[in-house]
Amino acid sequence: MRVVLECGVGYESDLEFVEKLTKQTIANTFDQVESADDVEFYYTEFGGSSINYMCRFWIDAESTLEKLRSKTKAIIEIKKAYDKENINIPFPIRTLQFDNNLSFEVPTSVEKAFSNN
Repeated sequence: MRVVLECGVGYESDLEFVEKLTKQTIANTFDQVESADDVEFYYTEFGGSSINYMCRFWIDAESTLEKLRSKTKAIIEIKKAYDKENINIPFPIRTLQFDNNLSFEVPTSVEKAFSNN
């Protein structure tokens, strides 16, 4: 079965190093992957907070559960490798700006529902 992982790394990352490290980590984690060259790795997009990639590799499995366990193991090992090398896996951050000059009217029905009288 083919395992497909999607992830993103920070814009400050050395993309060639990320690819090499990811492929080597997969090769070291699974006996079925003979070398890093057997791991497919493709950058897929410039995301809102990361440069995203897809990583694909084959494992010897016959059930979806085995495939899911392998994907979980790969994610854990990649995260450990990235942490060791200080590679950032960013998450989206949203900044909200409130304009204090805006005014609005509260409908009378809402005002009455929240008044103490």
